[in-house]
Amino acid sequence: MNFLRSVALGCLAFASVTAQDFPVRIEPVTLIPYLQGRVVVPPSPLKYQNIFVGGVDSVETNTGKAAAKQWHDYIGYAADPTGTSLGYAIVNHEMIEANPKIGDGGGMTMFKLGKKPDGTVEVLEQTLADGRKGKFFNVDFKNTVGETGMNCGGISWQNRVWTAEEWYQTSNSGIYSSGKGFLDTTDFEIGKLLPSGFAGLDGKKIKRYENLNWMVEIDPVNAKGVRKQYNWGRQGFEAGVIMDDQKTVYLFEDGEAGKSLFTKFVADQPGDFTKGKLYFYKQNSGQFTGSWVEVPNDPVKNWDIMVAPHAWAKQQGITGFTRLEWGQVNKTDGKIYITETGNDKPGARYAAALTEGWTLPQHTYDRAKEQSTTIDNAAYSDFYGRVLVFDPQDNSVKSFLEGGPYLTDAQAVPGKYPEKHFSNPDGLGFLYLNGKTFMVIEEDLNGVSMGRMPNTGMRGTNCEAWLLDMSKPATIDNLYRLAISQYGSEVTGFCSLDDGNVVLMNSQHPDAATIGDAAAKNSLTFAISGLKQLVSSIDNEDDKESATSGIRVFPNPTSSSLNFDVAADAALYNAAGERVRVIRNASSMDISDLAQGTYYVRFANGDTRQVVVQR
Repeated sequence: MNFLRSVALGCLAFASVTAQDFPVRIEPVTLIPYLQGRVVVPPSPLKYQNIFVGGVDSVETNTGKAAAKQWHDYIGYAADPTGTSLGYAIVNHEMIEANPKIGDGGGMTMFKLGKKPDGTVEVLEQTLADGRKGKFFNVDFKNTVGETGMNCGGISWQNRVWTAEEWYQTSNSGIYSSGKGFLDTTDFEIGKLLPSGFAGLDGKKIKRYENLNWMVEIDPVNAKGVRKQYNWGRQGFEAGVIMDDQKTVYLFEDGEAGKSLFTKFVADQPGDFTKGKLYFYKQNSGQFTGSWVEVPNDPVKNWDIMVAPHAWAKQQGITGFTRLEWGQVNKTDGKIYITETGNDKPGARYAAALTEGWTLPQHTYDRAKEQSTTIDNAAYSDFYGRVLVFDPQDNSVKSFLEGGPYLTDAQAVPGKYPEKHFSNPDGLGFLYLNGKTFMVIEEDLNGVSMGRMPNTGMRGTNCEAWLLDMSKPATIDNLYRLAISQYGSEVTGFCSLDDGNVVLMNSQHPDAATIGDAAAKNSLTFAISGLKQLVSSIDNEDDKESATSGIRVFPNPTSSSLNFDVAADAALYNAAGERVRVIRNASSMDISDLAQGTYYVRFANGDTRQVVVQR
């Protein structure tokens, strides 16, 4: 049995029945093991390892050792040019703090990984070009490009790594944060520490906060900053992706609801991202397709636009999304998949954005219509968010996978909580294993209300990482649970190593109430190995289920009816295990009167399928 049935849920127990005998009740689904003092992952064939613990492990700085920063987020990666190790991992730190050794603001930590004979990984000792020796190394921004803000997502491409400075800053007093943030708030001189790479820009003095919120390239092998991308615009960047043409860069902003930018940069020459054209995405009214509006982006001539691009964007009617998180290209279909984490009640924010001149994407209008309201109404809700898909062929942006199933707090109780619940996606990546493509989606819950967590005595967040086989329909039922983070934390960061057999992930900012060791109480980078065997076991389990019953159930999720590809006897049970409907020798079942939630269709031979009813 796979992890969903054997660990996270416990198995449903069924007695054999005839076509005339569907039991009134079946054993209900048990509560998923949330609220743990550790990361929960599937059992064998997977192996779990703690790799890097914030606040516990020490990092090497230019002035000695220091405790590693916390709030691990993005994981960048660069291959080892010598081929003697798995390569270099670089972990972003989203926490902002005053730290004289590491540097004020955010930060990054680099370490080199090797492979053990059993297929697991280990952190290797190394010596850097600047003389630092050890296992974990602070990335030096302080003496290169100036300190960074909240280091969140990033880009990994051909052994080059960029870090995103999220948390958009608007004042020096804000970054000073009563002495807890940036202690130096004097003007910053571009190029004084390290040439910027932009002709004519070095020597320009800017306000200290204006040197934050850029995409920042680093040298992952030597753990130091290279340049801030002053020609990509200053935004609350979350992540980005560089395409195979080695020129096109897509960037995603985790900004305000209705004001988050979707950006494209096209370099003049492959691999040289200091020169090129910048564009913002604008969707056509009433359509999913759109166009790219060029932004004047010479960092010398157009500094006012680069340092405050949102003011320019709204004047052009650029489309504002709602907190774009990570994006990644699927090498199989060439499309870009982007997480849009959502906002509980964005109506007022949307109204303000429209008044300012922004346009909003078509999927928000479609969602409002489904809710029988308008996008600028206080009743409009978007509690769970979604995964979007951008097709470069026609410049369309559509919803790919909506969060759900939607629940009220009264429904989110043990015994009724759905087998799989997907909400507020953040991290995203792709795994290519055994000839198949899998999307990896990681959650960062925006709250615990509206069914985002079971309504238990301990009402805190536990986020999950999911696998989605891209050869299957994009439904919640087809998600496979890969990990659950500790109490109070989010799961984020994704890096694929060893031909996809090993992945690295992060668990960020667990709650102080978490019970367990240091790895449970602090931000954590962990490794899961054995993914190739896992994928094989999932495939085998799917083959067994297909062989058990040739009956196909569709659509799933559904809102009005369930269809079968052959006439059958079937019973429908709710999440509590109570029988709610029976049909005989029929190829469809009307469910239009049922409340949204998780249900189970049971056929006469005992084969049972989970279905989701959405409203």
